[in-house]
This record gives sequence, structure tokens and C-alpha cells, in this order.
Amino acid sequence: MGKKRRRRGVSVGTIVMLLLTALVIAGCAFFLTAIAGEDLYAKTGELFRSLTEQGVFAPHSSGEPQTDEPEQEDSVPVASQEQPTAIAPSPTPVPAASTFTLAAAGTVYAPKVVRQGAEEETDHYDFAPVFAGLGTALSEADLAVATLETTTAGKEAGYGNYNTPAQILDALRDAGVDLIALATERALEKGYEGLDLTVSELTARGLAYAGVNPDGGGVSATMMSVGGVQVAVLSYTYGLSDEGREKTREDSQGVLAMLETERVVSDITKARVDGANVVIVLPHWGTKNKTETPENIRTMARAMAEAGADIILGTHPNVVQGVERLSVARSDGLTYEAVVCYSLGCLLTDARTEENTAGMIAHLSVTYDPVTRRASLGELAYTPVYIARQREGSASVYRVVDAQNAQALSALEEGEQEAARRAAEIVREAVGQSEQEEQG
Repeated sequence: MGKKRRRRGVSVGTIVMLLLTALVIAGCAFFLTAIAGEDLYAKTGELFRSLTEQGVFAPHSSGEPQTDEPEQEDSVPVASQEQPTAIAPSPTPVPAASTFTLAAAGTVYAPKVVRQGAEEETDHYDFAPVFAGLGTALSEADLAVATLETTTAGKEAGYGNYNTPAQILDALRDAGVDLIALATERALEKGYEGLDLTVSELTARGLAYAGVNPDGGGVSATMMSVGGVQVAVLSYTYGLSDEGREKTREDSQGVLAMLETERVVSDITKARVDGANVVIVLPHWGTKNKTETPENIRTMARAMAEAGADIILGTHPNVVQGVERLSVARSDGLTYEAVVCYSLGCLLTDARTEENTAGMIAHLSVTYDPVTRRASLGELAYTPVYIARQREGSASVYRVVDAQNAQALSALEEGEQEAARRAAEIVREAVGQSEQEEQG
């Protein structure tokens, strides 16, 4: 590369010539001022200052030539300069997990003898004392469910074993129940009109229901927001009673949810697509008065869990069966847990065998994490219940009690207290045996 040529400065001779020129101009200005006055002098001065600003007469402190280096600006201390305030980006909030508690009771059946014990006067019934002995077993939960194995179709339809005064719904609501499963073999005992009246009575009391659609056209999941979690509840029945079939048309499946594996799997999948974070299935299945769970019921429960059911709470056998915690792979390839109670037994019945009078209320804590989109299930707990029958005045009355609550038991006769303790043992044995089998 060639050397960089240095620009030449203004020579001494040039400076001398400029000074002489300035003197000549000044002299002329003095002469003209004397002739033309001070205005011309002032204008000449302005011309001289203009030439100076343009650098023509730029003064220097020495005779060294002027260089073309740029004039340095005065430096300003960094501390004195105003710096812009940095605004940190706001962190994206992480959605918090939500938890709710669930309580699930068995079937409610109130035939004539139960109804008579609740009748205070003609056509006026008070079922509240029937469930008073449960304490807070249902009411403390965020969501409490039970299965109604009767209708509330009104007196005009004729009270009987499967048509009960609607006041029983008041008592269930006051005990803490939030949702009633209606899909049982008795749902259509009073025909479509009776089912429609039952649904109206539930709705008037602010109670949700699952498993039926009186308007027909198919039964969908009941969607509820519980503790910030979107919960889908599905209810099914294995079939209809003989009397129920006689009072229905061929299109009963559009009104009542029937327990068919393919249909249940499809419904669970749709509930997930519709936004359900947690899916609860209440199947009315199995064989009455059998404490052993049939293999086909276990197979169906696994199919439900694989499809997306988190909690499965069975009824119909009217006795308590075992519980199981399933680990299943779902369509996304991940492993999930599901809790199954194959039969919760009865919450209310007139039957007097030891197994029939022993029921259970299952308790479960459910946490949904919106980040992972998964639900985690806590340890399953349970309250054993006993359905007592004793004389009060001239009537036989039925009382459902927490079989482990000393205060509730103290209101019973001595013989009934002993029967309640036996009911608690039956429930513990059923649950404990299934837990041992699962661990083995």
C-alpha cells in the first residue's frame, strides 16, 4: 500500500498576503466611511467578520500550519449523562394447579316402608332426619354425588317402590349432594313423562344430574366447573327393568345412557375434546348382592380408564365391592392412573342383610395441572355408613349414619349400634382385601 499523503497546511506567504489584503480593505473602508458615513463602515465590518467565520482569516496561536484533524468535543463524565431506564420484560405467569375434593355415595332407594317413616302428616314428608347421621361426610366435599334408584314423578303417578316424594331431593341436597346419577334400570319406571318430572324436580332444587336426556337425541356428559377444574360426569345403566321396558319406546337410548363399551369410550373421548380436565364415570353395573366383581366389569373399567376416565364409581350390586388403582396407557402414549370403586353399596334401602345395610362414601382429592394437562389423584379414603332401622313412637324409621362416628351411633339403640360397627368392618374388609390383592 502507498503511504497516505498528508494534506498541506496554509503557507506563511499566504498568510502575509491575506493580512496585506485585509489592511487594504480596512483602508478603503476608512476612506469610504469618511465620505459615505458609518453605514458603509458597518457593512464592511460585517463582511470582514463573515470572512473570518468562513476560516479565511482564522487566527492561530503559533505559526505552525493548521491541520485537518477534527476539533475534539468537550468530554462529559459518564456519571453526569442521563442513561435510559431499562425495562425488564414481564415474566409470563405460570398457571397454578387447582384442587377439588370429591365424595361419592351409593344408591338411594326409598320404598313404601322408608317413605312411611318419613311421613309427618298426610302427603307431607321430611327425609332430613334420615341423613342427619352422616354429619359432614358429603357436605365438606367440593363435589358430592349419589345415585337415585327411583323417580320423583309426583303423587299423581302413584307412589310406590320406585316413585318417591320429591322431598327426598331436599334432604339429599341439605346433606351435601350436588349431582344425582339417574341412569339406572328404574329410570323409566314412570315412562318418559315421569323422567321429565324427576329432572324438573332436580333442576328446581339446583341439583345437577347425569345419565339422561328427557328431550331425546342422545345423552352427553354433564360439564361442571369445580374448584377451577372443568369436570365431566357420565352416568350409564346396564339396562332397564321389565316394567321400565314396557313403558318405553324403541328410542330409549336417546333418553337414557346405556352401558355399552364402544359408546362409553366414544363419550369419554368427546368429553375430553370438549374441554374436560377430569372425567368421572358413574356406571350402574354388575350383579345384585354379589361381593365379588365379575371379570367383565373389570375389563370394562380398564377400557374406560384407557379412554380417559380418571374416576369410576360403580353402583347396582347394593353391596360394597373392592377398589382398585389402575395404571393405564392412553392414546398419547403416556401412563395415567385411574381410581375405581366397583360398588359403593347403598346409601338408603329397606333391605336388612348385613351386606345391604353397609355402604361407603368414597373421598378423593383431585389436582389438575394446566401446564402438564394432567390430573393427579390423592389417596382414596372412605366413610363406612350404616342404614339403621328402629322404632320411634309408633313408626319404624330409617337412619343413615357414619358408622365410625360415636356421636351419630349414640342416637341408635344398642342393637343397632352393634350392627353399625359390623357394617364398618364389612366395608374395611372389602376395601382392605382389594388393596392387598392390588399390592400382591
